[in-house]
Amino acid sequence: MRLVYVAFNGSIHTRRWVAFFAERGHEVHVVTCGGADAVDRTADGEVIGRTWIVHDLGAPRWGKLGYLFKARRARRVIRQLNPDLVHVHWLTSYGLLAVMAGVRPLVATAHGDDVLIAPRKPWMRWLVRRVLAAASLVTVPSEQMREAVVELDVVAPDVPIEVYQYGVEVARLADLGSSIRSARHAQAAVREAGTTHSVRVVSTRAMLDIYRLDVVIDAIVVLHHDGLDVRCEIVGDGPQRGQLEQMVRDANIGHLVTFHGHISAAEVERIVADSDIYVSVASSDGVSLSMLEAMALGAVPVLSDIPANRSWIHDGHTGVLVDIDPSALAGGIRRALELDPWRVARDNVAVVAERADMATNLIACEQAYDDLAGVRWDPTPLGDGVDAA
Repeated sequence: MRLVYVAFNGSIHTRRWVAFFAERGHEVHVVTCGGADAVDRTADGEVIGRTWIVHDLGAPRWGKLGYLFKARRARRVIRQLNPDLVHVHWLTSYGLLAVMAGVRPLVATAHGDDVLIAPRKPWMRWLVRRVLAAASLVTVPSEQMREAVVELDVVAPDVPIEVYQYGVEVARLADLGSSIRSARHAQAAVREAGTTHSVRVVSTRAMLDIYRLDVVIDAIVVLHHDGLDVRCEIVGDGPQRGQLEQMVRDANIGHLVTFHGHISAAEVERIVADSDIYVSVASSDGVSLSMLEAMALGAVPVLSDIPANRSWIHDGHTGVLVDIDPSALAGGIRRALELDPWRVARDNVAVVAERADMATNLIACEQAYDDLAGVRWDPTPLGDGVDAA
């Protein structure tokens, strides 16, 4: 099949998704606004060759409004490609581009605030409803989000709304996490008696209001003042980075907190696997892929007590759920340290393998594509793709 994804190519999750279908033999195109130069690397740092074609419309100006000025070109590109199916990720910015192209069948995937928060604004609500009304299949990563879509009351009765988590590479991540934990355990065994390692806490969420990294930093301050030897690794970037770095300087904890910025996916995985605790205190969320990766890698999750997280974590057994408050998060980290990390890792790997294995779930998606498009495809891989204007 010829598949067109309307999504941000700069996202590692977009690239993993489209790479899967390209390797399955489909002709895959990504229509994106920026991010065309993003690359993936092996654990050894070698660039992985791209197997799909990117059509970069250029980064939008003027925020969300900028996507409106990209719509005509997106329509032209998508129609010229004449795809068997279009799949849009995110119902707001990229949803606008996909729905205005007018190509069907359309698969629409919501990821979180596009159905949980955006519809609170009248014009965003209009856009989200229009995208959903045009879709032949709607997918969401959690039951909470499915309910939010149903409440918008615009999806046709015969159009399925599937709770579908496209997932992570469970086996590979679990092997990596187990290897790193075993190496740490061996190192601990040869340390001098009475010495301990610092508690390693990691965040891999973007530096945006919704992810409340200010609460994470304040919790590290609380733990430090309480005498816990703690280190915090903050991976990622965003508009709040300057503010968060200033918080760290003001609290005089620069020796405890490391800002890594944007690093390769392989580096992120190693940092998470080498951490004791994974934290995410998002005020609203779908099912976070970074959370699923952390679970597969074996870090004990300490998460905000919101619906999306309750369906994955058994509080006090496979992780800890907390209020979005520095003292509550600090207490949650201490509670997490009392859990058996090997048991938590084993249980969480089993849960993610059952519900969110990438290969299993994307093959199911492929079957849905086939049903919608009504075509069969040549299974011969395309080989290296090329960028397109």
